[in-house]
Amino acid sequence: MCGVKCITFALWINILNVMTADNKFKLEITPKHRVIHVGEDLELTCRVNNCPVNVTFVWKAAMDKFTGGDSKNNQTVSRLLIKNYSVKHSDAILCKATCQGKQQEKASMISVFSFPQDPVLPKIKSLIANQEQQLICTVLDIYPLDKLQIKWLRGDKTLHMDEPDESISDHVQNYSSVFNYTPSVDDLGKNISCKATLKLNGQIRTTTAEYGPGTITISSNNTSVMLGKHLEITCHADGNPKPTILWWKLGESEPELHSKNHTLIINNASWSQAGWYRCDAKNDMGSQQARIKVTVLGPPNVPEIQLSHTEEPKEGDNISIFCSSNGRPAQLKLYRQSQSTVTGGANKSTVLLNISSIQITDAGIYICEAKNDFGTERSTINITVKAQHHNSSTPDLPVAIVPAVGSVSLLTAAALLIRHFRKKAKSISSNIPLG
Repeated sequence: MCGVKCITFALWINILNVMTADNKFKLEITPKHRVIHVGEDLELTCRVNNCPVNVTFVWKAAMDKFTGGDSKNNQTVSRLLIKNYSVKHSDAILCKATCQGKQQEKASMISVFSFPQDPVLPKIKSLIANQEQQLICTVLDIYPLDKLQIKWLRGDKTLHMDEPDESISDHVQNYSSVFNYTPSVDDLGKNISCKATLKLNGQIRTTTAEYGPGTITISSNNTSVMLGKHLEITCHADGNPKPTILWWKLGESEPELHSKNHTLIINNASWSQAGWYRCDAKNDMGSQQARIKVTVLGPPNVPEIQLSHTEEPKEGDNISIFCSSNGRPAQLKLYRQSQSTVTGGANKSTVLLNISSIQITDAGIYICEAKNDFGTERSTINITVKAQHHNSSTPDLPVAIVPAVGSVSLLTAAALLIRHFRKKAKSISSNIPLG
């Protein structure tokens, strides 16, 4: 950290120690090396052995750098206290002792650092698989910067490593590591963290990112269930803190009662349980949703067949026959028994048969059929056709004959009719003009 000046000073101290090696008294300084955080107090002790008289002590900084501090001497021992140590203080402190005119010096090497708190990570709205997201990790009040290393982790995997390229810094400062990260599907569910290491003393501080629910995954692509059977669908959402999961059936105001531990549970599936469901994932950072459609499979509903007329149709009427099925997928057919069919497209809910100018021969039983892979249901209607009445002309009979018809014998009535027609024929022939 101190560079060339420290090396020079260390060599100078070694030479000095060699020069004074023949002195009988011994000088010790403790600690010989100290790693100290900015703002802490530093205490050094200088002790002389084998000196029969009081020793004179002098404390000074390497390269004449001011250190300050208070010293207390007691015969052969001197203590130096420097409060609130900072990066402006020396990185080497000397103790010079004089015993009976002979001198010795010893140095204590001081490494000062600042790493007061864990890295700071802004809260992230969400991390979406395959979408790039900028992440920022800031280390506050760091010193020395050239000893800092930052690693971005997803679980135990290192995503990115950052080491500041500044050589030597002489002040406490902040440093931000910016990382453009694209999450992968394999990373989902693993924490993302910023790990800061000060290589001066091996101190490590780690902060785990907080982010809102991102990618939601559904456990199964098959969301169909047979009528009366069991279905479970699990919803997973990536996020930290771990998101709360609730299942809702669209159109209902309360969460689905049969959801537990992120899982939608459908027991004894009924037709009413078919429809759209929504998975809601939420934590303090945000929320995310995903929708799925649950299909209940089974035979179709009994279809409904209706006639457009409320009364019995008459010959010549135009009529329509409706065949319909609600709720369940089915193919519809409408046909007269033993005759050709009218077929609707797949999953059509209505089939229509129009009959123009219906005749007596169109009467009969008509069948509405709903069919799918799981069964067939039918309904029938019996259509009758009312005959149309035609007015026929009846020969005029004498008024006197009409009431008599009911009171005379059939033979007498016939004779009277023959006689009437003969008289009328003669009358008509007598009125024909001659040519």
